[in-house]
Amino acid sequence: MATVEVATDRFTLRPWRESDLSVLAEAATDPYITSITTVPATCTTEAGHGFLRRMTELSADGITVPRAIADRVTDSVVGHISLRLRDLDLGRVGLGYWVLPSARGRGVAREAVTGLADWAFDQLGCRRVELCIEPWNEPSKQVALSAGFVREGLLRNWQAVGGRRSDVEMFSRVRPLASGSDD
Repeated sequence: MATVEVATDRFTLRPWRESDLSVLAEAATDPYITSITTVPATCTTEAGHGFLRRMTELSADGITVPRAIADRVTDSVVGHISLRLRDLDLGRVGLGYWVLPSARGRGVAREAVTGLADWAFDQLGCRRVELCIEPWNEPSKQVALSAGFVREGLLRNWQAVGGRRSDVEMFSRVRPLASGSDD
């Protein structure tokens, strides 16, 4: 899975590269991205290389499928998306993403989320893709809904976000059942 690329209409979801270091510097200017991800808040060259190493290791170890969201024409990275594979043996995966502040409002997240969820159904055979979203994060909720996810409810004290336990709203998209299937 380390080399897998997923194409959408406008983007390629591809492994991170050394040439993407400058993107991390922009991502580090967003306090929300740095509070919920491993993007370093102070993005030195060394810290950026550390992020790239982690993405490579997580992918090689089969823990996640982390991908840069790159424009198909220019190869400019506009965000990050990943599948957490911890529960793949149970038929489900978790999805997370962020989009650079300069690329927001253009449907990047919706297209990437839809593309990677479709890939997980088709290539990994999973039955369920989950998105956990903070209750206040209306833009992310809109992304989930526009990508075909359904809100299932509030999970209280579910995960650590920004160093503290936080509630999240669970959204999921399930694999369509084949006609006549018992799945």
